[in-house]
Amino acid sequence: MSDSEDVVLITVDSLRADHCGFMGYEEDVTPTLDHLAEEGLVFENAIAPAPETNSSVTTMFTGHYPNPDREWDADEVMPDIQQHMQTRRTLPERFRELGYETAGFTANPWTSRYFDFDRNFDHFVDTMDENATSDLMDDRRGGGVANLVVAPILNWWQGQDMFMSWERLYEGILEWVGEVESPYFLWIFLVDVHMPYLPPDEYRTHSRLLTYPANGSLFLENLDLPLQSPFHDVLVRTYDDSIRYTDAFLERFVDDIDGDPLIAIVGDHGEEFGENGVYGHGSKVSETALHVPFVVANGPSETVERPVSLRRMPELLTALATDGSYDHVLEPTVRARNYDPAVAVRGTRWRYEWRESKEKVEVRRDGSWEERSIPELERIGRDLVDAHLERERERKRIHEAATDVSRIEAL
Repeated sequence: MSDSEDVVLITVDSLRADHCGFMGYEEDVTPTLDHLAEEGLVFENAIAPAPETNSSVTTMFTGHYPNPDREWDADEVMPDIQQHMQTRRTLPERFRELGYETAGFTANPWTSRYFDFDRNFDHFVDTMDENATSDLMDDRRGGGVANLVVAPILNWWQGQDMFMSWERLYEGILEWVGEVESPYFLWIFLVDVHMPYLPPDEYRTHSRLLTYPANGSLFLENLDLPLQSPFHDVLVRTYDDSIRYTDAFLERFVDDIDGDPLIAIVGDHGEEFGENGVYGHGSKVSETALHVPFVVANGPSETVERPVSLRRMPELLTALATDGSYDHVLEPTVRARNYDPAVAVRGTRWRYEWRESKEKVEVRRDGSWEERSIPELERIGRDLVDAHLERERERKRIHEAATDVSRIEAL
């Protein structure tokens, strides 16, 4: 095991690719990440499995989509994820099988022990014991009053949930790393870029008189009160400020960490600012909602153009840690889906979206995406959607059969 690399996976909630300098963004919001990208492994076309955390990170951890063969009912999503995490081989489990010590630090309640994300971690911190809204989780799952009003107010007051700063976790992370023996796998999930965008004062461009009402308008969208447009520029700027603050975490962490572990930095999904008439994420399988930055430092140095799905994360990280390989996870096309269901197929320079009421093709020209009417690509897109869905169904059938065999053998 002496040849195995220590591995750190840093997941940044809601970080879209085109707001990173190394991906072409003109604003200087990711200087540390840009430097790591310049010398590291960059996946230019990394695609999240879904436009929201629940199924994206679940798929990233297991390599399987939860229930790929049916439309999800919102009231059944969370029990499905719990069962999925309990019965699948997970990312930390793969590292433990290789002899790694494992730890997870997450600020997002949807990746907490409540949903069995602590499984197969030797050490796990989710701060749920400190969270005054943990008892409201059942109501929040259904989008009730607690989700819309009570929970955000309580979380803001206590600095929990999507209001938690990375600084709350930082000392605990360093303490664990300082005590653990190699090889280790460390997962860190940060939510500072997730709405509401409330960076500390020293990173804030606009005054609180503008940032608070602008962020408040995002929550009012759930009540069908579309007030975000007047605040568009403030929201984008404050989102960028939150990215700069998260980049400061990367700068400090790289300076403080001993040795040269592989450090993978990735978004779990993107974010929309009026594209497709949406602010936030979850409802669309658009490019801005699915295309995420993905950089690996202290390993190979290359820029990879072929698409990669975050679904392949378990295979990718374990391979990079043990033999430095990654070509086996690259594919001609990758897919993503949401709860509607809507499905997107993404190639290097084209993408296809399908939902029951509509389909469309987009082609990348000079760095931007243009919707085009290309019947041949529409046909190929439909065939690929069917092929991807059937492959996931087959994976699910194989897993269920293997689980049944294990259960019978245990009797």
